[in-house]
Amino acid sequence: MENEEFDHIKHGKALKHYVYPPAKLPDVDGFEDGLLEVIPEKLEGLLNRCKILKKDRDQQFSLIKEKTKPGSIAEYFYINFASYDFTEYYVIQKWINYWLSLWYKITKRPIPTKFGKALNSFDELELERARQKPITELFDGQLKKSGARFVGLCPFHNEKTPSFYIFPDNQFHCFGCNAHGDSISFIQKTKNLSFPEAVRFLL
Repeated sequence: MENEEFDHIKHGKALKHYVYPPAKLPDVDGFEDGLLEVIPEKLEGLLNRCKILKKDRDQQFSLIKEKTKPGSIAEYFYINFASYDFTEYYVIQKWINYWLSLWYKITKRPIPTKFGKALNSFDELELERARQKPITELFDGQLKKSGARFVGLCPFHNEKTPSFYIFPDNQFHCFGCNAHGDSISFIQKTKNLSFPEAVRFLL
């Protein structure tokens, strides 16, 4: 698997680095049939790579917990180092979103069922990382500081007086339409994504 070619990995003379997918989907007119074959192959390769990366991460975390004292600086340092080493996994999530978006652009067919479980399954570490993404960075508009909170115009209904608040615990609430939630639900609502799609978007 290490020698397999991936779109998200580029090898230099001494080091490899990760590449994110294009910000915009390409014009694919005339290439639909070919992409219907290519995209499942791309997804399969990426999902298999994710499985390997998660297994390696879990083994590292297990070893760290065995060798360090709970709550110690050493445990904190090694877990953060192992998490940084897991960067490739988060880059892959962006590529999975890219290929899924391309799939839905060219066809109304559902994604092959064999991918369903892998695409919709996240562990607690991944969910927590997604929830920690600051809503202030996801908000498309102007925000004003109001004490420890931020306030702006609600993205979910038309209003002239700001009633949308982002709180220090990274939760949002609109006192106009009562929309509320965390980063995941914010992305679900603003981008009309499913829960798994929103999590992948935030990873």
